[in-house]
Amino acid sequence: MKNSKFKYVSALIIILLIVYMYISVDNAKKKSDEESFNILSEAIIRSAVQCYAIEGFYPPDIEYLENNYGLLVDHDKYVVSYSIFASNIIPEVEVFLKNIY
Repeated sequence: MKNSKFKYVSALIIILLIVYMYISVDNAKKKSDEESFNILSEAIIRSAVQCYAIEGFYPPDIEYLENNYGLLVDHDKYVVSYSIFASNIIPEVEVFLKNIY
């Protein structure tokens, strides 16, 4: 009788540890995705400002930054909305994470 209780308690502890590990890994992945998202948003703005400082105008689109300023965007993972009103006004940039799961 004592031995079977020990088996059940052991199995329960193992299951709880597996669930805890799964939740921990999932939370770490979400945090990593959020940090990558923030880094990309800041890099786009930084590259646009650098372009303005060097060339005297804000870039017309993201492709210009990718081709001329080394900006790297994972288009499979992110959607970037880049709206420019005039070449001397900082563009509005929004980055969206694609739902790839």
